[in-house]
Amino acid sequence: MAFLELEGGANRFDLEEKAEYTLGRTDPATHTFPDIDLTPYDGVEAGVSRRHAKITRLGEDRYYIMDLSSTNYTHVNGERLEAFEPRVLTDGDEVFLGTLKLTFHA
Repeated sequence: MAFLELEGGANRFDLEEKAEYTLGRTDPATHTFPDIDLTPYDGVEAGVSRRHAKITRLGEDRYYIMDLSSTNYTHVNGERLEAFEPRVLTDGDEVFLGTLKLTFHA
């Protein structure tokens, strides 16, 4: 079962129900409602964009992450992702959306 774990292990976000998840912050004024809303986890303070990144599952166990041209970038294991260029995720990868840290588990 694949999931993202918020730093400290307090919360996890399962990635099994759908083939695609948007990550970001809710903003009712712009009708932005991401699948994984990071607003309650200091998303604003951490620099998470409203539509920050997307995780896509291909097949049963292959996951990709793509930055959606976010303001404060997406990093995987310290490497900054270029906007709209998918990158394979593997178990244990550290994902930063702005300064918010998540760990991918598969």
